[in-house]
Amino acid sequence: MSNPGNAPAQSNTFAIVSLVLGIVGVAGGFFLAIIGVVAGVVGLVFGILSRKRGGSRGMILAGIILSVIAIVVGIIGYVLVAANPPTV
Repeated sequence: MSNPGNAPAQSNTFAIVSLVLGIVGVAGGFFLAIIGVVAGVVGLVFGILSRKRGGSRGMILAGIILSVIAIVVGIIGYVLVAANPPTV
């Protein structure tokens, strides 16, 4: 017989994935812009899906914010390369 006062711990996998992709996107976006944009967009999608499912709001919000920052870092990287293309 289970105790109704203690609910089972619910892990929010989408929030964790969003947070990890946001971190990878920000860190990787400084070296290769495509990593920041792709990881940021995928992390943002997972963050939005996670928010609709409910769960720990702090982790979801951190994942969404880091994903947006990763997208911005990637776009800035593309703009800097377009403004000053590498010479061969």
